Amino acid sequence: MTEAEKTALKDFLLDINCLKGLDKWADDFNLFDVLRITNMEIRHSNILAWLFDPNESHAMGDAFIKEFARKLAEKNEREDFDYFAFMLQDFYSYQVYRESNHMDIVLLSREEKTAIIIENKIWSGESEHQLQEYYERSLVEYKDCTEILYVFLTPDGSDSSNPERWISFSYEEIIEALECAVADTELRPEVSLLIKNYIETVRKKIMRERDEELARICNEIYNKHRTALRLIFENVSVDNSIESEVICSVLQELSNEGLIIYEGKNKWSFTTAKMDALLPPLKTPDSAWGTNYIYWYWFEKRDEQLTIHFELGGLNLNEEQALNSKLLIQAAGKKERAGYRYFRLFHSKAKLSQDDYETSLRNSVKRLVKAALENEKKLLEKVEELRKA
Repeated sequence: MTEAEKTALKDFLLDINCLKGLDKWADDFNLFDVLRITNMEIRHSNILAWLFDPNESHAMGDAFIKEFARKLAEKNEREDFDYFAFMLQDFYSYQVYRESNHMDIVLLSREEKTAIIIENKIWSGESEHQLQEYYERSLVEYKDCTEILYVFLTPDGSDSSNPERWISFSYEEIIEALECAVADTELRPEVSLLIKNYIETVRKKIMRERDEELARICNEIYNKHRTALRLIFENVSVDNSIESEVICSVLQELSNEGLIIYEGKNKWSFTTAKMDALLPPLKTPDSAWGTNYIYWYWFEKRDEQLTIHFELGGLNLNEEQALNSKLLIQAAGKKERAGYRYFRLFHSKAKLSQDDYETSLRNSVKRLVKAALENEKKLLEKVEELRKA
């Protein structure tokens, strides 16, 4: 750290009162932030399903589902659609289903012979043929219905691959319908708080609305202490994404079972006891990654795919570590490169399902770790064979 950087950090600490302007937002309680579900698509679908249900404990009755239906009916451009018949239905007759035949939310009235299929896409994209498959399933599942409406719900109301059949609906329209529903309804304090927190969460996290006052204060602080804040940002790693939450949770579970060694710290990497025996850690953090370990198992996520890697580091190895690394490379059927910094010996991939993303992610981590450990067993057996040869 340079003297200028030390001075910048010192000045920031001496002017720590500049952060008091953020107290208004820092002390603002939000249930969804506490539960860490603001970025979990499946949880948003669960909340919406609860709000839609006219017979649920929120005590809004049919106010929300009816307001949603009104907006939906106004957007429906089908020539054979009967607006008045649709809006004069008994909305208390609707039942709400989650993940019915993989469809996110289904609003169904057997009495009115009407079904509304909602596909909720917040952070995940539309899978190939997904909407067509849901359409075909709905015709079988709800064959007794005379009216089936299809809704494609996204943050900004984007069109689906079939806009003629699937009606585009935005989260802004959802919030408008919800605010209209609660405006003239006296709710219990806990329900009122939950709905208020949900509206705030959607506006900030999904609709990406900007709080101008907060932005102004943050810019003032940043402009005044940009060097200190840059140093803080560069040296602190915090990942609150759903991917990090699930991956780290599963790795900790597997570590508790004794299958791997996981140090936590929000990292997507681990080691194993058997590989540690072959490649013991360095006494100082001088490996290729700046750690004590000269190998890693680590995860990478790109698009809808999760990959696990097994990689060797080639820096600062003693004679025994260098020999064992060479044997591992041979056991993997690879050709050693002179002076390598990193050498990837193994990888395995898993495609993540968007229907139940969290469960798919959790299962994929377990499956990939199992594949890595099976590969490790084969490598270590081969290493022993090479020693004896």
